[in-house]
Amino acid sequence: MSNLSELLPAGAGAKSADFVASGTLASGQTVVLRSDGKVEAVVAVAQSAGSPVVFESAGVTETGSAYDANAQRVVISYRDTGNSNYGTAVVGTVSGTSISFGTPVVFETAVTRHSAVTYDANAQKIVIAYRDDGNSNLSTAIVGTVSGTSISFGTAVVFDSSSGASNKFAATYDVNAQKVVIAYMDSGDNGFAIVGTVSGTSISFGSRATIESSRNDDLALVYDSSAQKVVIAYKDIQNSSYGTGAVGTVSGTSISFGTPSVFNSGTTNQNSIAYDANAQKVVVVFQDHESSNHGAAIVGTVSGTSISFGSKVTFNAAATTHPEVAYDTNAKKIVVSYNNNNAKGEVIEGTVSGTSISFSSAVQFEPAAPQNITIVYDSTAQKVVTSYEDSGNSSYGTSFVFQAASSNNTDFVGITNEAISNSATGEVVVQGGVITNSNFLPAVYTPSSGTPVVFEAGDIGDSNGLPSVAFDSNSNKIVIAYTDVANSGQGTVIVGTVSGTSISYGTAVVFETGSTSYSSVVFDSNSNKIVIAYRDGGDSNHGKAIVGTVSGTSISFGTAVTFETANSDHISATFDSNSNKVVIAYRDDGNSSYGTAIVGTVSGTSISFGTAVVYASVNAQSKSMAFDSNLNKVIIAFRNFNNSGYSWAVVGTVSGTGISFGTAVVYSSTGTEHLSVIFDSSNNKAVLTSRDSSNKGIAVVGTVSGTSISFGSAVIYSGSSTADWGFAVFDAAANKVVISYSDLSNSSHGTVIVGTVSGTSITFGTALVFNNAGDTNYIGSGFDSNLNKVVTAYQDANNSNYGTSVVVTLTGASPALTIGTDYFVQTDGTLSTTTSTVPAGRALSTTSILLEG
Repeated sequence: MSNLSELLPAGAGAKSADFVASGTLASGQTVVLRSDGKVEAVVAVAQSAGSPVVFESAGVTETGSAYDANAQRVVISYRDTGNSNYGTAVVGTVSGTSISFGTPVVFETAVTRHSAVTYDANAQKIVIAYRDDGNSNLSTAIVGTVSGTSISFGTAVVFDSSSGASNKFAATYDVNAQKVVIAYMDSGDNGFAIVGTVSGTSISFGSRATIESSRNDDLALVYDSSAQKVVIAYKDIQNSSYGTGAVGTVSGTSISFGTPSVFNSGTTNQNSIAYDANAQKVVVVFQDHESSNHGAAIVGTVSGTSISFGSKVTFNAAATTHPEVAYDTNAKKIVVSYNNNNAKGEVIEGTVSGTSISFSSAVQFEPAAPQNITIVYDSTAQKVVTSYEDSGNSSYGTSFVFQAASSNNTDFVGITNEAISNSATGEVVVQGGVITNSNFLPAVYTPSSGTPVVFEAGDIGDSNGLPSVAFDSNSNKIVIAYTDVANSGQGTVIVGTVSGTSISYGTAVVFETGSTSYSSVVFDSNSNKIVIAYRDGGDSNHGKAIVGTVSGTSISFGTAVTFETANSDHISATFDSNSNKVVIAYRDDGNSSYGTAIVGTVSGTSISFGTAVVYASVNAQSKSMAFDSNLNKVIIAFRNFNNSGYSWAVVGTVSGTGISFGTAVVYSSTGTEHLSVIFDSSNNKAVLTSRDSSNKGIAVVGTVSGTSISFGSAVIYSGSSTADWGFAVFDAAANKVVISYSDLSNSSHGTVIVGTVSGTSITFGTALVFNNAGDTNYIGSGFDSNLNKVVTAYQDANNSNYGTSVVVTLTGASPALTIGTDYFVQTDGTLSTTTSTVPAGRALSTTSILLEG
């Protein structure tokens, strides 16, 4: 790469240079060059969306937002319909993928309309432009000062006393001129712009300038920092309502515009505009009326006082309203939030290349139709904040935080030639060195299995409960809970120690002397305890839970606690690491067999419970649970026996000792059994598996948004084979989904397969048989995060139905290279022939590559 030429020694052959490491780097690690001159490992951040947060518990409309870089806060302005339509502002603080708010502050004690907000970086002030209906509908501006989580205001200033009923304000800040620019329309739809100078807590203005000598609407402003110009997008009513752009030049307290340029030859509504600092382009998003109101985007290039446009691109092929756009400087992505078909809120990422833009798959952030959307980028938190009127929640003012997918892999340096400690100096091969494809992050993972090991020399066959597996990360032990059929069906647990490709066990311990079924074991990482939820057949089938403490290769228990006095079955549990609570889901046969959940708090060797909550008023069977650590949500997958056994899922939010749920959603419209659900923390997706009505093993990728979940299409992981007892687990080291199942088409042999999530779908590799002796039934799995191994437990029907387990290891490898082909480093650190801005080199053999500089 040309920017490395100054670092490299002259002459042919391999070239290297010494770099200081940021973080500890292993030998042979792919690294990138940071802006401070250090090198760091390739890191990719997955796309994620936080839960919606209410900032105003009343109706809001006509919202605007800006980011105060000095206070490091987001400011939202709006008309508060719950408070006489007064102009109001609130300060938000982003933390992770959530946002919290201070107390709303009224800035205008009259009806305000069409507010627009910008941040003056020189004065370090917020400026809000609006129409003051309490003062003859005049165009007005006010300066705000953010302090902590609040904002105070100076005196409002009328900047156009002749415009009458002003509308459609837009605002931006000209960094070069250090001026605020406001665009607006008068009562006759004539478009104007005016330059404001902030001084202290007030603002003064020059004379207004006409944007174009015709009627305008749907104004949007942005500052192009490369061209040092203001760019406006608008609907030119006088010219068939075409989408039009123009370049504005600020001089002193005045602004003038160049010749307008049409970007869409058709009726164009609801314009929004952003500046892509990486591509040095502006991007306009809009509702394309001539294409059935689809959402569209177009890239503009400023040159002097003119602007030219590429071809428009559709980002939503359905009726789109309220599209709003921002630029994420960290991810180098355009982010658009919008109302899809007046039914739900969605957000989508766009990448500018040349004069065009391409988009990823959309993510739902609001199940109802959001109105009056505004969007802003928080450069400190490196997140996008979308705020809106939530029509599904009494039109309350609501915001959510979006993390765009990103990677630091924008400037590939090379491969470390030695291990380098943090802040130490070491050699990095940057050009001419020949390395193997194994130096790059693995693109393909294949499973291997050790020799099966018996953990219970007796029958564990129980169709009312699989062996349940958890990993105790405090003691680094595997814990298996199961029904010991050979011992009167007593609830039993055993502790296992993984070593290499095998596992050894201590002595089994009975945790319940009654006939026990539906056992589900989880690890509470807050208290470092094991919790087992189960049905106690020796006590009227009550739902119970018990707390265990692992010590060495054994486990001891406190006293069992009843969480449900009615007949409880189809029990599953998970641990919410955000609230530090155990959540148990079950079918309450004492309440119409409804799907029910309850929250448990571990204290010492006991557990206490809150009030049970119905999550689905249906006969809920065959359930499984997972915790979404990105959005801090509980996901329950269950079989709706009232709905032909279809597979459903529901999202729960723990608060204190209670839990609330969104609306359950169907993800498989076929009779299903043997459900499992896991959370892929690399892609921030849920993966749900089951056996469909044709006995095929299927997997579905789910995306949680707020209190809802949406799904991609089902994928058959068992190929042409039929499958049974499929159980999924997430390998957090390889970032892969591992499914163990019984291959009915192959003598019911125990089989494992590896899945890779991409977007809203999943693909699978080649299956591996781990038990070829006979029937493999009642499967459960867990992941040992200490040794990065999957442990699968099952009933071995070919060996007297003994409880048996096997250790599965995923081994990563890059695929064979094509000789003479150029390869590129992808954002996740893998190699591919897919062109990127980061070339790696040319393949010299099927396993080696010549680095390019």
